[in-house]
Amino acid sequence: MSAIRTAKTTAVAGAVLAMSLGSLMTAGPAHAATAPGKLVAQQALGQYTSSNAEVQKRKYEGDAKGGDSERNNCNFYTGFWTAKANLRWDRTSAPRKGTITNRQACGTSKGYMYIKVGGAWKKKWTDIKWTSRAWCADFAKYAWYWGKADISGLNAAADSFRAYGKAKHTWHTKAQVASGRYRPKPGDVVSYDNNGDGRADHVGVVTSYSSARKVYHSVEGNTSLERLTYKKSQPATAGRVLGYTTPKAR
Repeated sequence: MSAIRTAKTTAVAGAVLAMSLGSLMTAGPAHAATAPGKLVAQQALGQYTSSNAEVQKRKYEGDAKGGDSERNNCNFYTGFWTAKANLRWDRTSAPRKGTITNRQACGTSKGYMYIKVGGAWKKKWTDIKWTSRAWCADFAKYAWYWGKADISGLNAAADSFRAYGKAKHTWHTKAQVASGRYRPKPGDVVSYDNNGDGRADHVGVVTSYSSARKVYHSVEGNTSLERLTYKKSQPATAGRVLGYTTPKAR
């Protein structure tokens, strides 16, 4: 597909294969000096471009069989955060069946998470039960987590990224972008306001940015296509864009 070929040419695609399986390779000392934003972008793009069969399933909502027929908000990323066995369980729950209009059961697929084995937390490739809720923030938080960014204060609400940025002084408005005072970076989370209330109701992970054209590429979960989507050449100061949050190092 042309989108995948394009994705692989972005500035952050060099290490996609190494990061695409939910941080398949444990980061070693060489990663310590790498800006978390670049690792985040690699992780987000890897979720979209990976050829691993289990990772490919994550692009679609539903029964984890690799198709997009259900479109019921069942997804891998919410399943990761709501798994009680997960070291990073977010202390919330989500249904194992889909939305009101499509109550099909959620699926199960494999992924990495830290679980307790013999009394110690171990990173394991294991079954993760998908659960159902709006999941754009769950995807972005997942990319930040495996990209070695600080995720404190983030939750399943899209607006938690804007709040994070303001609290940690990494929030940049689209006015700053328009004036040239800020250039979005790989790994930033772009926040959108689709209903005009001044709060973010959707987020995506920036994978590259063109200063000359003031456009960005992003990977976003729970889009209007109800799947993981790679978006190209989006205007950085479009009307619905609120701003950008840069991740802090863990």
